[in-house]
Amino acid sequence: MDTTDTVMVKVARRLLMWSLEQITRSSDHFLTYTQRPKLSRQIANQSEPESTDEPMAIVMQGPISIQDDFTVETLRIYRRNMPGVRLILSTWNDTPEADLAPIRAEGVDVVLSEKPAAPGLFNINMQLVSAGAGIIQAHKNGAIWIMKTRTDQRLYRPNVMGFLAAIARSFPAGGGFEQLHRIIGVGHGTLKFAPYHVTDQTVFGHAEDMLRYWTPGLRTDPLPKHWPEALSDIYAQIPIGELCQIGAAESYIASTFLTRIGRPLNWTLEDSWTAYRDCFAFVDYATTDFFWHKVQTGTFREFINIYDTIWTRNELTFADWVLLHSGQVLPEAAQKYEQALDLRFMESINLTRLTG
Repeated sequence: MDTTDTVMVKVARRLLMWSLEQITRSSDHFLTYTQRPKLSRQIANQSEPESTDEPMAIVMQGPISIQDDFTVETLRIYRRNMPGVRLILSTWNDTPEADLAPIRAEGVDVVLSEKPAAPGLFNINMQLVSAGAGIIQAHKNGAIWIMKTRTDQRLYRPNVMGFLAAIARSFPAGGGFEQLHRIIGVGHGTLKFAPYHVTDQTVFGHAEDMLRYWTPGLRTDPLPKHWPEALSDIYAQIPIGELCQIGAAESYIASTFLTRIGRPLNWTLEDSWTAYRDCFAFVDYATTDFFWHKVQTGTFREFINIYDTIWTRNELTFADWVLLHSGQVLPEAAQKYEQALDLRFMESINLTRLTG
């Protein structure tokens, strides 16, 4: 516990612990909570010496997260934990210099881009421009391994870049496609029941693969006429299969990459699971001590787990991926979920209805 806690914070902590205890005692659920330091100076963990010194880069992409000095403190943590990794912030050219100055002072390379004229479906062009500019810069700087992450996300685990590179080297890409190593999805956003829905938030890979992954071409296609305009209505009304094939940024980026490396697609869950097995790998939030400021400070949820139903928002975890990669679970197992593509996000999957 931080010794600088105020009396109010100490009282609030005691009330929180009391509340967790009472809910656990009186309900049919177990509750836990996690506390993470906000500032780099609060962290004592040390990275271990690594046997390889391949050039690596972390590209933080998006608008600077000012609350809690989150972006700059995250960069300080990375600088402390991984002093040999090059740090790049890729953001917009209208960012106030006052916000950029403390980041430049940390020795971070700053890449500024003009916002695209058309944001694209789900604002995908905004992401592609800023992420692509950062990846291109990291590639020019000679990085062999690159992690693209967001300015509002943080990986607390020391040696995380070495760990991800070890995963890539230990599990060669399969399928015989034009790919040097697996693309590794980190944290939230890779879904079991949405085709090719690989997280686009924090992604790791070999520089050549990452350059191909993050330069798929901007989207200029309009919103389909029969789709509602509000994002929340789209997710509530449009079936997952259609949403992924036409609109979802995650599926657009991953499916375009698969096409570019010579892999055909058929937009089924079975084929998606096969692509996960052959061309990707996934490490989840527990493995990397992953924190998403935007979401977790609002929901206070550590994991997106639901135990009493199978729902269309189920994430594909490291354990799920290992089972696929090893052959312990075959992609054919996805066949019983295929009709889930006709459901909407956040809906429950009724296996009796789907298989009966």
